[in-house]
Amino acid sequence: MATVTDWVDSIRMDVSEPLETMVARQVRYAIQEFFRLSEAWVHTERIELVGDTVKLEQLPVNTYVASTKYAYFEPAGRDARYKLVSELAHRVGKAGRVGTFAHSNSTILLDAFEKGTLEVAVVVQPNRNIDSVPDSLGDKWFDVIRRGALARLLSMPEKLWTDGRAAAAYEMHFREGITMAKREVRDDRSRPKRSIKFNQGYAW
Repeated sequence: MATVTDWVDSIRMDVSEPLETMVARQVRYAIQEFFRLSEAWVHTERIELVGDTVKLEQLPVNTYVASTKYAYFEPAGRDARYKLVSELAHRVGKAGRVGTFAHSNSTILLDAFEKGTLEVAVVVQPNRNIDSVPDSLGDKWFDVIRRGALARLLSMPEKLWTDGRAAAAYEMHFREGITMAKREVRDDRSRPKRSIKFNQGYAW
């Protein structure tokens, strides 16, 4: 995991005057802002159904569900996989077979119960107590989040480390990074998911 301490240590190599707690506060804000605007943090779970409501039990610590990304249902005893339709929580009615889903906080709501497996992906957002980010995201966006924290730190008025010009430059790079992450999320969402068949030619 990439931790807040990792960012703090990196930032204090360049700006040593602020207390670690102050730097950590700016890092947490930058993490929240980055993932709130980019929607780049996606969490996936596979769950055996025992009812028409499902509690997500493996959410990353200090995060909450912001929106759903996709859900698939695999009926027990059948070689099938169905993509479910996302709906608002108050519009999920009751049906004979699983077809739609929604979320209420960390609970997934289904319109029916069938024995089988649910695979669901949700966009999560960090809260103000966030302490770490998965390596896959931390490694990829470390510098972007670092620039966001530096922008806030250097823009503080009347401090020994105040540097408005540098803060503006870091803020610009931070926003560019958010835009890049949003573009990647959008491209991934629109990219068709095709199966690959081995030994029978390729279907890309």
